[in-house]
Amino acid sequence: MEIIPVIDLKDKIAVHGKSGNRDEYKPLKSVICNSSNPVDVAEAYKKRGAKTIYIADLNAIIGNGDNFDIIKEIDFVNKIVDAGIKKREDLEDIKKILNKNDRSIVATETLEDVELLKEKDIVVSLDFKNGDLLNYNLDEILSYVKKDTPLIILDISSVGTQRGVNVKLIKNILDKTNNPIYVGGGIKGIEDLELCYNLGVGGVLIATAIHKGVLDLEEIINRFSD
Repeated sequence: MEIIPVIDLKDKIAVHGKSGNRDEYKPLKSVICNSSNPVDVAEAYKKRGAKTIYIADLNAIIGNGDNFDIIKEIDFVNKIVDAGIKKREDLEDIKKILNKNDRSIVATETLEDVELLKEKDIVVSLDFKNGDLLNYNLDEILSYVKKDTPLIILDISSVGTQRGVNVKLIKNILDKTNNPIYVGGGIKGIEDLELCYNLGVGGVLIATAIHKGVLDLEEIINRFSD
């Protein structure tokens, strides 16, 4: 199971995300990096063994600019990037700044052109808030996605809360598909990672528990790597 640390990017800095209330996000404070510079945070992740990091460009997602210059600068580690893709033009724009092994995220929160779900070399984010998939019917979305496309189960309501993963939601989607599954939002501690591992989850997105020192990034990467 891959451990994928997260960077939430807003107005050129790394911020601490909580429950999707993006207007209230504050600059990141972390035990592993004494800077909210996204490049420094990414370097701290890589130093501790991260092979891939997840980046959410919050400005692009909410539609007031982007952080593409900084994302492009983070070229020393593999990335999966959510830049608020709505249509094909957006997908082409983000691909221009990504490296060969990076992947664009197509997320239900922002997606307008469902045909993009059929693209190769993407990651599809199933964005849930208060238990509901944003903007779409789950079965409809799954019917479009290629069988080898990774799916992120992102519980936006739980982001930054450390209240634990939504086991019922994860099991429901695992029952519906054989696609590779990543889980993000609400990771509380080692028990959540063990739970995801035992369920057969392919990767877990983590930020808050690492930055607060609840989980040691290097230790959990070594422990859960296949």
